[in-house]
Amino acid sequence: MNILKRYKSDDFDESFADDAEYVEEGSSKPFLVKAIAMILAVTGIAYGANIALTPNGGSKLEFAQGFLATAACDTHDGITVIPYAGYINQVGTGKFSLDSVILENIDATCVGKDFTIQVYAESGTALTVSESATSAGGASYTQFDLGHFYFQDSNTVVSLDNSYIDYDLLTDTSAGSTEFTDNQSSINIVFDPDRILSFADATAVRRITIQTSNH
Repeated sequence: MNILKRYKSDDFDESFADDAEYVEEGSSKPFLVKAIAMILAVTGIAYGANIALTPNGGSKLEFAQGFLATAACDTHDGITVIPYAGYINQVGTGKFSLDSVILENIDATCVGKDFTIQVYAESGTALTVSESATSAGGASYTQFDLGHFYFQDSNTVVSLDNSYIDYDLLTDTSAGSTEFTDNQSSINIVFDPDRILSFADATAVRRITIQTSNH
């Protein structure tokens, strides 16, 4: 599978597929954050394509390119991890942000497993990637330094916490498709916090880890 494959979304101009940031309809998130996400969708800013990522092997890759990660449940060629970055255009607090990560070529044997994804800088603990409001109106927040989801079946992924992270299966499971049985499932992970500070700084990202465990 082409690791540079672009995924189209009805929310965006298809010519700007690098920017995976979006806002769910019916969301209660503050208008300001919605407006920022809309700006990204309209302008298609993709400066993150020039931000370097250094995975475990030490070779330099760029956002929107993939590198292989191993997981205990994946016994074939490893999981291809593709990070996407965008720019949040906010005076004084704008930054390059880690918007999403796509996991490709996931084995069918990983169904029934919990996945944990974390992002690291050159050193130190995992970076904050999202948050969730813990009081009415979003006056108080809890930040998250991981994404945690359950790969329930060929058509279903379920979030295992209350973070503002969205998980979507990209696998074609329609009649006649063999993506799932050929161990080519794909999952899109979109980081969607209310506040800019809870997006991971894409310029700091150096390592992304994937761990699996029994549900």
